[in-house]
Amino acid sequence: MAFTNLLISTCAILLLLNGCATQSTIPASVGEGAVTQKVPTAQVETPSPEKKAKPAEGSFEPDTLYALLVAELAGQRKRYDMLLSNYLHQARKTRDPGIAERATRIAIYLKADKAALAAAMLWAEAAPEDTNAQQLLAIQLIKAGQFEQAMTLLEAIQIETGEANFEYLAASTKDLNQSERNKILTHFDRLLGSYPNNTKLLFGKTILLQINGRGDDALKTANALYELKPDTRNQLLRIRLLHQLGKTKEALKLLTQSLQEDPADKQVRLLYAQLLIDTKALPAAYKQFSILVEQNPWDSQLRLTLALLAMENNQPDEAKLNLTLLLRDDRFAQDAHYYLAQLAEQQQPEEAITHYQQVISGDKAISAHAQMGKLLLMRQQKSEMQQIFRQSRIKNPDNSENFYMLEADLLAKYGYAQDGIQLLTEALNQFPADINLLYARAMAAEKTNDLAAMEHDLRIILGKEPDNANVLNALGYALADRTDRYHEALELISRAAQLKPNDPAITDSLGWALFRLGNYQEAIKLLEKALAEFPDHEVAAHLGEVLWATGQYERAQQIWDKALESKPDSLIIKRVLERLNPEQLK
Repeated sequence: MAFTNLLISTCAILLLLNGCATQSTIPASVGEGAVTQKVPTAQVETPSPEKKAKPAEGSFEPDTLYALLVAELAGQRKRYDMLLSNYLHQARKTRDPGIAERATRIAIYLKADKAALAAAMLWAEAAPEDTNAQQLLAIQLIKAGQFEQAMTLLEAIQIETGEANFEYLAASTKDLNQSERNKILTHFDRLLGSYPNNTKLLFGKTILLQINGRGDDALKTANALYELKPDTRNQLLRIRLLHQLGKTKEALKLLTQSLQEDPADKQVRLLYAQLLIDTKALPAAYKQFSILVEQNPWDSQLRLTLALLAMENNQPDEAKLNLTLLLRDDRFAQDAHYYLAQLAEQQQPEEAITHYQQVISGDKAISAHAQMGKLLLMRQQKSEMQQIFRQSRIKNPDNSENFYMLEADLLAKYGYAQDGIQLLTEALNQFPADINLLYARAMAAEKTNDLAAMEHDLRIILGKEPDNANVLNALGYALADRTDRYHEALELISRAAQLKPNDPAITDSLGWALFRLGNYQEAIKLLEKALAEFPDHEVAAHLGEVLWATGQYERAQQIWDKALESKPDSLIIKRVLERLNPEQLK
């Protein structure tokens, strides 16, 4: 490396230790010394001016400078394990507050909680008068579940500065049991004895009471807090508590009063609109979101909610206008395409298909492709559907397996089962160890009555996961239903039942296998239990058939009739009726 470049890099480190964070991209999960997974890139938090690390006193040893230089270069090259571990090691070695702060902030951003706690302890020890260091240590102690230690530290901060963050501690107790929260509540009450007008303590106590299910006490505390500090935040806290206590009319009244005082308050109007949605007053909610969007025209989340409310209120033109505007925002474009497709489905299916195929990632990608595939196959456009799925797998390789399985399922449903099996074989050539693909191919083979192929794939899965209850059940049920290997079927299903004793699907299979073995009474008990827990038409078909076999014809017909009321197109029940009671179909 040229000397000039080394000097520039070294100077950059010294500047960084005075508070300037390097803009390196970091993954989100780092242990104390090693990266464990990749995440989307993001910047390490740059400390705000009041949170900058203090300049290091004196000069660093050459090996420390070199280690920090290597760390920063590693960060630029996405070697995040080295970035964090070098900083943490040098923080331990030098006890320098600047290095310790940098290590702490990197670890916090990476969600490396153990490393963050270790670094925060070093920073707080090296800078005992730095309130930011002490506050961050308290937060890390809370994250580690060390609430007593955190509370002790926050008390010390409160005595020293009067600025302890009790609110975060209170909000972090939701996963504790009530007894543990009561201990912390006792600490809050003791401190309130010394600081009765501390609004952060009162806010934190309100949250603790709310989490503990003491809504009335929480509201009393929130009212006392609002009297001390009548700001929007504390007013909204009171209003949310009123709503949770079922006093929504009173909450809406307070919101109306607040909006009269300040019509431009976004948070107040947003809560007002949300409560209107909760009370099913959708036209009124639409009006409030219209005002919000008018006041905040660049807030895409508000605009999306407005569009969805327009759809609910049967205002398709308004919905389409707002969704079309959202296409300009990359963060919301796929959501916009999805809902524009829904609007177009009935009258303009080609336009719907165009919109659906734009949704290639996110939580709506599979649903969008399912609807698009259905529309294309209904129009006999199989090759067009296959081409779109191929393109989607290329554009979003992380979702490739799901696209394969969905396409195969669509092909099977619309009469192209062999094409679906061929597609899944292609997928397994690409992802040979994928158990979900193997299972999907096994289920596709079952639909074509190729039980040998089905059993082959399920046995492969069981070779890798012998305690996979769903696979044990699927194979056992197929053997009970399609072959005379009843004892083998019962053994497989019994193993599944041991693994998942309360699964109604497995209970149904167990009952069906016992019926095949001639144990009618035990079969009826199990099938009745399965139907009570999971009122599915297939379970009803099974129970009805066993009842019929025992001469309980009227009860069997009642079971089938009830199932057909909820699913009149059930082929399973209709096939049973064709075999056993064709007169009922007439």
